[in-house]
Amino acid sequence: MKNLFTCIMLFFTSILLACGGGEWYGGFYNLFRQTNISADEFYPFLRDEYSHFYEEHYYYDENSKKVYPKGNVQLWKSMLTNWTTSEIEKAVYNYPDFDWKNKKSTLEKDVKNYLEFAQKCSKIFSHRSAVSTWDYDAALLRLEYETLDAQELVAEANTLIGTISDEQLKARYYYQIIRALHYTKNYSDAIIFFENTIENNVPKNEIYFYILDQVAGCHYSSGNYDIAAYYFTKVLNKSIDRKKSSYNSFNFCTFKNVDGSHYSKGIEDEKDLLLIRSLRDFSDEVNNIKKFIELDANDARVELLFIRALSNVEREVWSTDSYEHKKELPYLANKKHENLLQIAEQQMTSATIKNKDFWKLSSSYLSFINKDITAAENKLKGVKKFSDQKKILSIVYQVFSWKTISPENENYINKILLNNPIKDNSIWNDENDWRYLILDKIAHTYFDNGKIAKAFLVHNTIEKTNKIQSLILLDDLERFYLKPDKSDYEKYLLKANTSENVNYLDYINYQKGVFYLYEKNPEMALIFFNKNKTYVGAKSIPALIFSNNIMECFDCLESEVMVDQVYKAFPFITAKFNRKQLAENLIALERLRHDEKQWKVKLANYLLGNYYFNISNTGYYRGLLTSNTNGGSYNYMFNEQIKEADAIIKNKENYNLSNIYLHDKNYFDMSTVAMGYYQNTIDLSTDNELNARCLYLMAKCELNRFYNVGASETFEVKQNEYYTFNLPQYKSFKTLKEEYSSTDFYDMIISECSYFKLYTAQ
Repeated sequence: MKNLFTCIMLFFTSILLACGGGEWYGGFYNLFRQTNISADEFYPFLRDEYSHFYEEHYYYDENSKKVYPKGNVQLWKSMLTNWTTSEIEKAVYNYPDFDWKNKKSTLEKDVKNYLEFAQKCSKIFSHRSAVSTWDYDAALLRLEYETLDAQELVAEANTLIGTISDEQLKARYYYQIIRALHYTKNYSDAIIFFENTIENNVPKNEIYFYILDQVAGCHYSSGNYDIAAYYFTKVLNKSIDRKKSSYNSFNFCTFKNVDGSHYSKGIEDEKDLLLIRSLRDFSDEVNNIKKFIELDANDARVELLFIRALSNVEREVWSTDSYEHKKELPYLANKKHENLLQIAEQQMTSATIKNKDFWKLSSSYLSFINKDITAAENKLKGVKKFSDQKKILSIVYQVFSWKTISPENENYINKILLNNPIKDNSIWNDENDWRYLILDKIAHTYFDNGKIAKAFLVHNTIEKTNKIQSLILLDDLERFYLKPDKSDYEKYLLKANTSENVNYLDYINYQKGVFYLYEKNPEMALIFFNKNKTYVGAKSIPALIFSNNIMECFDCLESEVMVDQVYKAFPFITAKFNRKQLAENLIALERLRHDEKQWKVKLANYLLGNYYFNISNTGYYRGLLTSNTNGGSYNYMFNEQIKEADAIIKNKENYNLSNIYLHDKNYFDMSTVAMGYYQNTIDLSTDNELNARCLYLMAKCELNRFYNVGASETFEVKQNEYYTFNLPQYKSFKTLKEEYSSTDFYDMIISECSYFKLYTAQ
């Protein structure tokens, strides 16, 4: 049943979000705390990304402190003035374990009698909490329970009421009576009892709104949806504990096309209804705030509506994905912030406003968003409260005022980060947002001023240069390392982003070696590999990288697919070798292409063709030069046309380099290089079987180019009645079919390769 309750509540929440939850936003930096508003009882209605109510998440934390209903506890406290809060909480919410031996006054005895009765009522109606506390939609909840007689409970409550004089305790007994009538579906009796006995005779305190919430439920269940909506509106605005439940209940009323406005009269009712309408509708935020100000500029609910609108502005101006484009932060796509700035300035200059510091702080922040940092700083100086928020904003304002970053600025950054270290974060915790934002801005300023290495190291370790293939970045990282007289922050960047077991310069030289391997320049690669004295690098490379495969299987063991062993003709190719030795092998093979013995020239071309295709993004060893696996992810197989890191750096295409490592280069057109070597092999060879194999391997190169850049000529293949696809018009397959159909390789490949079979069947 507990799982059923969870599912029901999640379903309710999804409905409510669809009704009035507003647009879903991606990640954003939350600098301005929504909890700056003065009325903490309205915290549930602050904006939250993951739940309909603020920070109400569907997960269990055994270490979290139990939170008791604040309004109810405060009301008890007003009566039991000599009791501690913890005593009240234990007596009310853990009654069996409470020790009453020192509670002997008449009032305390009356309280004990009431709590015993309340416990009895709760036990009788405990079956309801097994499903939910809702009884407003029988078709949805399908509550099945034994019919209970409320009269015995009502009679007992009335007897107990006759023995007491405290008005709050009487109201609490009234609550139990209304609850008993409601839960036994005596809706009319509950409504009559409320109207005749309670409505005008009980103070409008928290227990009154507990009662009103129950009465509203009775009206709803009786089909009186409009008055139910009106009562739920009052509970939402006036109660502390029942705000969330009454909001959900109000939404059910709106499904019946009512909102309680028929019963609304006077300014207080108008404000109450305007709040709940505003909470459900994000489309007219500014006008709703202005309407509320016209009704009562000093009402704390104005701050609530304002902070929600300001939070929506933050979602637009502080996008966390700015690094993927060149959006300047703050990103001002519209003028929503200007409307809020106007409201904040109006409020902070009004003579009637009490909480002026909130509005001064808001005005300062919105001026900053409006890129008027001077005005923002001047306004911030006039704010006396909100010391923590002021400190954060003053730091952010200063960092965003920099056009360049001097050594003095770097010393300031270093001090700030030492005093405010970034903590382990989670999706529920935004306390680090301002730190991440200033790092984004610092990295952007470095990048904008051509400080590539520092822009990179603000967010990345040097190991993330792996796969990026940017010589500009590698060269600047080297220059930065060798720079004399580094500031404290520059020293921090180097230390924090270099692993203890990695020598910085050796790693950079190693990456340059890999860069030149992909540039088909093994001589330059060897120069940098020789400069590296300590870094071992990734997984060793097998000699089979000079082999080739007929069976396409990227998940198979290399020994199962890489069956050609022509490389054994050259003893200098050992079974395994590192990347420096790979460069030496490539240089040796290039030299053999100019050997006096033609067979060596032919085989050197053949092995080089194999190598360059194998490291292409459809080759078996795709990605091996930069990773510990044969092929890396399947993303290597196709060029996704993403912006490559080197182009981003050269053209300053992004806001900063925080996620530059995601723009690794996968496509180097190795298939074209391989085709050239295979063609050289055919030109030198009289062995038809070898030539036929080379033509098949060249067709694989053609397919690689087709996958990555397309082809001018294709043919359509119908695999079945539901699926067709295109293949390139293989020139190599054409030659293989026309000139080598008599070879054994031809007979083998036409049975092994479905693409070749489809081609020949055109």
